[in-house]
Amino acid sequence: MKKQLFILGVSLCLLSCKKEVKKIATIDKQEITIDTISTEKKNLSNFHVFDLYSMENTGKYDIFVSMSDIYNDSLAIPNDIIENQKTKTFAELKHFELTGIYREKLLKGTSLSETDTLFLYNYRDAKLQKFPVHELKSVANLDLYTSEGEEISHYNYMVGFELNQPEISQDVAMDKTNYSLATFGKSNPFSGEKVVPVHWQKTSHEKFPLALKNEKNLENTYQAKFENLIYYIQDYKGEYGISKRLLAVVKNNKVIFAKTYKTGEGAEFNPLNFINNNEYNDWQWTGKLFKNKPPVIFGFVSESFGCPSITFLDHSYPEFYIDCDNRH
Repeated sequence: MKKQLFILGVSLCLLSCKKEVKKIATIDKQEITIDTISTEKKNLSNFHVFDLYSMENTGKYDIFVSMSDIYNDSLAIPNDIIENQKTKTFAELKHFELTGIYREKLLKGTSLSETDTLFLYNYRDAKLQKFPVHELKSVANLDLYTSEGEEISHYNYMVGFELNQPEISQDVAMDKTNYSLATFGKSNPFSGEKVVPVHWQKTSHEKFPLALKNEKNLENTYQAKFENLIYYIQDYKGEYGISKRLLAVVKNNKVIFAKTYKTGEGAEFNPLNFINNNEYNDWQWTGKLFKNKPPVIFGFVSESFGCPSITFLDHSYPEFYIDCDNRH
């Protein structure tokens, strides 16, 4: 009976994990194929990575991690702040510490404990900092769009944690928040490796390893290398510029990953690094950002109404969005 169950299990695995190999193109006289294995997506719903804010309060700058994307308590701040706002100065309304039951509510609502750690990672410099949660202030900050004199509600507040650090300047605050991501937990999920800017170069359409459609709409093709991976970008022109970008990633003459990037309301393509002599060449980044996970690439699209995404170069992983508390 056990043998029959084993054979059945293997058969089901072979059916559900069917491997498909397709011949796609020829590059430098080498045949390129694409391997696809149908598989379920990894579940990353409980894995949160946060953006960092540099918040100015009474002339000094604080490093702040907003938890409002995952913390939705309508009573996250004391009611008297809202009810008595006309008797308070804007400085008192703009920023205050959450203590007692409000800190407890924040911890419970974000599934954190005082024994957890904030891991702050600068991916450009591969620099990790650790901050025990019990040493962090729980605070509320008015969002960046609320001005003095406006009627304030609970929704106007970003609630989260503030690094308990000496007074710092704006330049130091910006340096700490740029190229940095934060997460909370018992163990550090970051790889400790540098993530590097993608160095794009123009190439020919014939180099692109996937079949191209709507050839009349083709714009430039680009290529970049990272370790044993080759990245290709194919741009398509639209009525108002680039309408979409196709990304294909090749390893050992096989396309291991492909994705289409598009823009929408409030979203636009970032410039490609090292193309057209751009002033900044650190829009797109790639590398092994997380332990025990595939390499990533990010930085193709700038979102006005949403948060940036991180793409794992593995189709078994979903598109991963940073929690950035983007509100208007």
